[in-house]
Amino acid sequence: MKRKLLYVILGALAIAGCSQFSDDSNPYDVTEAVKDVSGVWKLKSVTRNNIDITTDMDFSRFALHMGDDGRYHIENYLPFVVQKDGQWSTDNPHYPFRLSFLEDGAATSVDVDFRSPVVGGQRSLLITLSPGCASNVYTYTLERTEN
Repeated sequence: MKRKLLYVILGALAIAGCSQFSDDSNPYDVTEAVKDVSGVWKLKSVTRNNIDITTDMDFSRFALHMGDDGRYHIENYLPFVVQKDGQWSTDNPHYPFRLSFLEDGAATSVDVDFRSPVVGGQRSLLITLSPGCASNVYTYTLERTEN
């Protein structure tokens, strides 16, 4: 009898001791800033299969224009995930990790994962893609320009 009472007390303590603390309040009234990836992005460097090919070709004329209105335009096309102008969006405005490009007239969008590190106070976009041949993996490092 004493043993059963002991088990009941231990069981009750275990259940009561496992309650989770849940506080959804935000005492500092802090919200995560929206990560703005709109703007004009120019290629800073290009690697193919982890080999830097930036100096092998003139990449300086390529620009990806991503407007505040959700429209994009590619200037001086290079192999990219899309060819035509269209609409762009991110998967999450606060924590974006995927860009979606919907070409004008297309039925489905093309999604590409990206990273956006801040280096020297400047945000960069690192986009990895395989246009055409899956055995060639390109990493485009883009920097936002002033114009």
